[in-house]
Order: sequence, then structure tokens, then C-alpha cells
Amino acid sequence: MTEPVTDPKKIVWLASYPKSGNTWFRAFLTALLGDGDLNINEMKTDGIFSSRAIFDNCTDMDSTELYDKEVKNLLPEVFRHQAELYKKDKLFVKIHDAYTLNSNGVPIVPEEPTFCALYFIRNPLDVVGSFANHNGSTLDEAITLMNNPRGTLAKQPKNRNVNNQFAQLMLSWSGHASSWIAALPFPVLVIRYEDMLADTFNTFSRAVEFMKIDVPASQIERAIEETKFEKLQKLENETGFQEKNRRSEKFFRKGVAGNWIDELSPEQIKLIIDNHADVMKQYNYPVDVITNAGSN
Repeated sequence: MTEPVTDPKKIVWLASYPKSGNTWFRAFLTALLGDGDLNINEMKTDGIFSSRAIFDNCTDMDSTELYDKEVKNLLPEVFRHQAELYKKDKLFVKIHDAYTLNSNGVPIVPEEPTFCALYFIRNPLDVVGSFANHNGSTLDEAITLMNNPRGTLAKQPKNRNVNNQFAQLMLSWSGHASSWIAALPFPVLVIRYEDMLADTFNTFSRAVEFMKIDVPASQIERAIEETKFEKLQKLENETGFQEKNRRSEKFFRKGVAGNWIDELSPEQIKLIIDNHADVMKQYNYPVDVITNAGSN
């Protein structure tokens, strides 16, 4: 039996609404921790919060026999155990769930094993096209999900767990962001996707420092170079990417900011801004835009 470590406060949550830079950052971490080596199908991070495999292995239970409510009540203890079990200095866990309470009134994200969280945020107008591409849906369907105050990813039939990931309650786009940028019982660093693009070295260096990873600037620079968007696209074309939705043509689509101008109609733009203007303003995303933008 593996001996637990003495300090379990080691989980770094990589939190985001989908299509906001989480995968790019995990690729960067993989290159950073792997001395520049990168296999996009073998990320050197520690899975996703919604993983059935992690849950089943930890609890020795078959989660297909449980309701989602029962899973969410057990997940905090699952990740406390993960932190105690592994002797790694830090665990980097991806999460798309909003920061919410389970039916026991307990946060689904446990405080005790948490070191910190990074929250990746992206202009929701740009999220629309990327999210629609990822889901193999229309732009309107993506907008409907983003505006849904009970928006859920990977819904399970009849509330049972049969997919490889549990259902992830995201809330709306702004509800998701607000849940993670509120005053939480652990440090949270908010990272804008647009800053990742425009000032990559300083933005990533700030994240590395926040996570207290002690590496030289040259190592950060090399990891950034190895994970440029064009290289990630090339790797996906050569080897495929196991995280790509089967309904999507490709995962790494464009990797730019401002593409919404060419993708969304004025009506679609208005639907997003009307629902999310407060959080958009908070992170300097435009809410007063040209009404004839868009090609639809």
C-alpha cells in the first residue's frame, strides 16, 4: 500500500468554461515539466475532475450504479484521497464544472487538498464558434447552452453515469466565471485567453510563479515555443487528438482572438451581450460593438 505524503495540499485546479485556453495551457505544462517534450495524447497533467475512471479506481465502486447526486457527494473525498495518495509535489487537475455545492451543501471542489486554481477566461463572443465546432453543433445551439443558467456538459441519460465522464454542471458562461472568480477558500489566478495570445511569456510566467514552480525563464520560453498553436495543429494532424469530440472535424481550430466579428450575426452578438455584459465588462471584453458585425 502506498504511504500517504505528509502535506496533501497540492491540487492545482485548471478551471475554465470549455474552449478558453485550458488545453493549450496543459500542453504548455506538459512541455514545461517534460523538458520540452510534448505528446498531446499523453499530457503530463492529472486528468479531469469529471473522470469516471478516477472515481471508480479510488472508490472501488461502479459509478454506473450511482445517480449523479451521489457521485457529486463523494467527489470531494475522492480528490482528498488523490492528494494523499500521490507523492508528486503537485497534481494538475482540469475542471469544467462550475464551483457549486453538492446536495449535502458541500463545495464539490474540496478546500483541504487544494493548493490554488487557475481560471482561464475568454471573450464569450469568441467562445461561441469554438464551442460549436467542438460539440459539432450550430452557433445558435452553442449560444443557447452558454446562456442556460443550468447549462450542463456531458449530460447522462436518465441521470445515470454511462459515459467516460460525469455530467458537468457549468451554469451559464457568466455564472461559471462568477462561481470561480468569487472569494473562494483558496487562491485563484484569473488568466485571460487574449493575454495568453498577446503577451504569452509574461502571462505564462505569472502562472508558473503563482503555482510556485521554480524553473528558469529559458525553460518557460522553450515550453512556449513547443506549444505554439501551429505546432499543436500539426501534432493533431499527424497523430490525432484523443480529446477531440467525435462530432468535431478538429480540436485545434483557429486559436485567435476577435474571430466572432466574422462568425456571428448581430442578433447572435446581442444574445451573448444581453446575458453576460456584467462579467464581460469586468474583464474588458467589448459590449458596445458595431451592430452590423457578422456575416450571417
